[in-house]
Parts: sequence; C-alpha cells; structure tokens
Amino acid sequence: MPVNAGNEYFIAEKKYLEARTKEEKIKAIEEMITTLPKHKGSEHQLSELRHRLAKLKKEVAKSKKASSKPRFSIRKEGAAMICIIGMTQSGKSTLLNNLTNANVKVDNHPFTTELPQVGMMLVDDVPIQLVEIPSMFDADTMSLLHNCDGIIILIDKRESLHKQKTDLLKILKKNKVLDKNYVFVMNDYTERGLEKLKKGIWKRLKLIKVYTREPGKPKALPPIVLKPGSTVEDVARQVHKDMLEKFQFARIFNDTRASGQKVGLDYILKNEDIIEIHAR
Repeated sequence: MPVNAGNEYFIAEKKYLEARTKEEKIKAIEEMITTLPKHKGSEHQLSELRHRLAKLKKEVAKSKKASSKPRFSIRKEGAAMICIIGMTQSGKSTLLNNLTNANVKVDNHPFTTELPQVGMMLVDDVPIQLVEIPSMFDADTMSLLHNCDGIIILIDKRESLHKQKTDLLKILKKNKVLDKNYVFVMNDYTERGLEKLKKGIWKRLKLIKVYTREPGKPKALPPIVLKPGSTVEDVARQVHKDMLEKFQFARIFNDTRASGQKVGLDYILKNEDIIEIHAR
C-alpha cells in the first residue's frame, strides 16, 4: 500500500535534509511524523522516523550532559581544600605564593591568572590545599567552591572595603556557596599575619590531628586528621585494613599525667595525641 504523503510531509522532509543541527533535524522529523498519513502502508516508514527521532534525542541529551560538566576538577589533597577569591589585582597569587610551595606568576595587569592555581600549605605538620580562583568568576572555576572546605575572601586595602565585601558575597550567593565557612583577609601581608592566618584556617576547620608511631621510634609525619570525637578504631582503620583484626591495645602519649596509658579501640582521641598501636 503506497504512503500517499501530502505536501506538508515533503516540506518537513526538505527541512530535515537541509537541517544543520540535530535540534533542527529533531523538529523536522517531529513534523514529518505528524504529517505522515497513518495507515498500514506507512507503518514501516513511521517506525523508521520514530527510531531516528529517538536516536537524535539521545545524542542531544548526551551532548548536553557532557557540556554541563565543569571544565575544572581538582582532586582534594591534604587535610582540607581552601579556595581563595578576590577582585582582580587584590593579591591572590601573592598570598598563594607566600603560604604555599606554589610559584604563580604575579603581574600588574588585571586578570593575570586565567586558570585555577594550586599549592600546599603546612600548618604545624598538617598539609592543607589552597586553590586560587581567577577573578573572572565564571561558572567552571566557581564550581570548585562546592567541593572546598573553606573560603578566603581577599580584600584589597586600596579599594572600598564595603563594596568589595558586598560584591564578593553576592558572587558567593549567586554560585550557591554562601553557606561555606569563609573568612575575610586584608592584603597587607606580614610574616606574623601569615602565620596567624594559617592558625586561623586550621582552627576554623574544627578538626584534630593525631600522630602514630611504632614502639621506640619517633612520631610519623604527616599526622592523621580526624573529626572531633574520633577514636583509636578510626585511626586503626586508616593505618591498615588488617589492623583491627590484629589489634591488642594502644598506648596514648600526650602532655598529661596519663601519658603512656594503655587504651582500647573506643578511646576518644584528643588533638595532638600520639598513638602507639600494638598488634598481634
């Protein structure tokens, strides 16, 4: 049985053949399906059109999903990730260089830093990752803030403090990261000020650090960073997967009179405890 398609169908078919994008092809096929006569003779052609339409829609959806992924992905390292934001020329790269092992180019031209820059800062043996966010504040780089543990908002003392704070908080709100732990920092760097900032960042993270050691040996570095309330069991799990099965007891060393006491897996650790695990 012939299809006997009308003029509207052939117009839609012509649109399909001339389409340059998948979206245009989808629209044209939908018109072809609508205008194609529905009878036994058109069943095969209708099935072909629907199959082609489904395939195109799947390809478009896959393409959109891929394009929606952020261009930048930085693997978290150390005890925490802290992002640095600020207006252009506020000194973000200088701060990153002063606090970490990074060697970021510093220039007097606006928007010198075009890509996120990473460095590792040590705070009393604890490695903390710092990430400088470029001042373009585009969606790709700002997406990194969703994965960070805190934000340094750098303020330029040469410019209006109120305006900078207001504008930067608006940017955080727009990117839905205003609920992150953030701190304002003035760009008047001194050695004492930098040390105070490092201590302040660690304090704001509200974590504890503990050290492990083997009997008769110095404490191991870096320390293990934990949430308050963590126990010897939590450390044993991190040290080795078999440690729990072979665990006998642990000794805790600190600056108290109880230093050296023998404890079990449920012992709640304190900041800067040194743990000596004894196993079978």
